[in-house]
Amino acid sequence: MTELRTPRLLLRPPRPDDAPCYALGIGEFAVARWLTHLPWPYTLSMASDWLRQAPENCPEQCLFIIDLPGKGLIGCISLIGELGFWIARPHWGRGYLSEAAIALLDWHFAGCGRDAVTCSAQHDNRPSLRVQAKLGFREQGREMRFSQALQHNVPHVVTSLARSQWLAREGRQCA
Repeated sequence: MTELRTPRLLLRPPRPDDAPCYALGIGEFAVARWLTHLPWPYTLSMASDWLRQAPENCPEQCLFIIDLPGKGLIGCISLIGELGFWIARPHWGRGYLSEAAIALLDWHFAGCGRDAVTCSAQHDNRPSLRVQAKLGFREQGREMRFSQALQHNVPHVVTSLARSQWLAREGRQCA
């Protein structure tokens, strides 16, 4: 079972007992409104089903619980098709997401030959777009996606991060 550690966080595979905290964190409308494909309201049984179906973590596709030691589950980060993430509202603005994403991207690019990672966010989700820009993601286009929580189509900014661009940052090297 792959775990990734950062100075403040543990990124670990999901466990069945994560479902209640997962459902509470992601189910809050202030979080759910930004997660286009997320059904809302989000229930405990949805969380249980989602976590049970999580892929076995490997550099090509993964789902990690973001665990703050002493606090427990504070969010989730995944690479299933595109990079996706969320942080529970009480933990916004503390840099946890950037820290988790750096660890995941280092691990991903070191263990996989993929040339790029894509990500996206609603056009008005400034915090998510700032995190993506900070990581080196660049806008590739825009598209409309249906938001389950908002119940209408919303413009999305699609971004991409090239492997070469990531490895060039701060002298990172692939193993």
